[in-house]
Amino acid sequence: MGTVWSTRKDENLVGAKFLIVRELNLDLTPKTSTIIAVDSVGAGIGETVLVAQGSSARQTTFTKNKPVDAVIMAIVDKLDVAISDNK
Repeated sequence: MGTVWSTRKDENLVGAKFLIVRELNLDLTPKTSTIIAVDSVGAGIGETVLVAQGSSARQTTFTKNKPVDAVIMAIVDKLDVAISDNK
């Protein structure tokens, strides 16, 4: 939903693009929570993406051993969800 610009950052993050990401429900309606994630796949504003957080965020080729807590690791092409009426 947006981009974060930072002229001063850890030297390991020079060249990194930071995006503001809003969480979605399974029906793709937006939730209220947002996070800032390093973009490792060239995502753009308005695209649906997959985000890894915590230590998993440091497992991509770009983020390995970098001070990152959230990473965009995939751009979603299609989402198939089977929603059951059973609770």
